[in-house]
Amino acid sequence: MRYGAQSEYGKLKSVLMHIPGEEINIVSGSNKEDYLFREVPDLDRFKYEHEKFVKILKEEGVRVYLVEEEVNRELIEAIKLCPNMVFTRDNGTITKSGAIIGRMKHHARSVEPIIVREALKNIGVPIQAVMEAPAIFEGGDAVWLDEETLMIGYGPRTNEEAVKKILMEGLGKTFKNLIAVPLPGRRVHLDGALMILSDKIAVTRIEDISMYPSKMYMEDGRIKIINLAKWLMEKGYELITVNDREDRMFGANLVAIGEMKVLSYLWNRRIMRELEKRGFDVIGVEGYELVKGGGGLHCMILPIERESIKM
Repeated sequence: MRYGAQSEYGKLKSVLMHIPGEEINIVSGSNKEDYLFREVPDLDRFKYEHEKFVKILKEEGVRVYLVEEEVNRELIEAIKLCPNMVFTRDNGTITKSGAIIGRMKHHARSVEPIIVREALKNIGVPIQAVMEAPAIFEGGDAVWLDEETLMIGYGPRTNEEAVKKILMEGLGKTFKNLIAVPLPGRRVHLDGALMILSDKIAVTRIEDISMYPSKMYMEDGRIKIINLAKWLMEKGYELITVNDREDRMFGANLVAIGEMKVLSYLWNRRIMRELEKRGFDVIGVEGYELVKGGGGLHCMILPIERESIKM
């Protein structure tokens, strides 16, 4: 089994996903906040849009593993109580050393990492680390700058105990640098505020990655304090910045699949045009019902393998 996805834009080879089912019907007008949904979705439409997303990935050569096909009956029953299971990304990140399995902030999602861990083990992905209390880590807060540098957002859904755990498990072994990015309270995950689409282009909600100083930990033991947005620009990145409206509709929550191809929600018109001007092939994905779940396209895939990027 090949695994390791220490990039956001290396050619995407395989992912772990979940086809939404009857668990979506748990969400109602009275409990949608408890389940972290923005609105009550229509299951048939939600499922239709998700299946179209899966179809696009498969047409682009991505192998899609499904959680529900890789776990036992007991865990399949558990999925029926997990309407957020569709957001597989949040359960961790997969390095060249194996999977780092998260621990969720909210009770509604507490068993998802157990389910995903079992699915990955059955697929053949080793487990590098598992978050335990008091650490809280959600995979949406893990964004790879490149194969040597992992960025971890912390704040609403990930805490500093998790950053320390990931540092201990991976720094100098799996990656050379870790940038700890403190997020404002309004920001759910780092992948909604920053996405790396090539070695030159990133899309960002720039206020959210530069509101507070970030700490860069290096394998030689040094710690550097940086303004992440300014630091990225100094490294030669062009930052395409989303506005308030685009941010609310997951304008930066994009999926790069390699070879300058990017998947975006269809309504993200301005960002799509900006990327096309810079040579990207942008594929629009319908998500008018999916967005009610409170997540973007990036949230719905857990990359298992990406091709290595030559440094």
